[in-house]
Amino acid sequence: MVTRMREKGQITIPANIREALHLSSDSVLSITRVGDGILLTPKPSVFESVSAKFSKAAKAKEITLDNLLKDLKKNRHKES
Repeated sequence: MVTRMREKGQITIPANIREALHLSSDSVLSITRVGDGILLTPKPSVFESVSAKFSKAAKAKEITLDNLLKDLKKNRHKES
């Protein structure tokens, strides 16, 4: 599905999605940036708190994104 953002940053969530998720005009939504995308979830998301904890722990142990990606490539290679 595609929607267009309006002048003040507003978007329309298609009716079939609103109905399936039981969203109404007073529903609370959580919006989070994930890379180059946006994650929009009903009610406050635990993703944000888990992400913040992970980031803090990684920073304390000096783990970088490059380290994680290299380890991921190594582990994928081992499983092949």
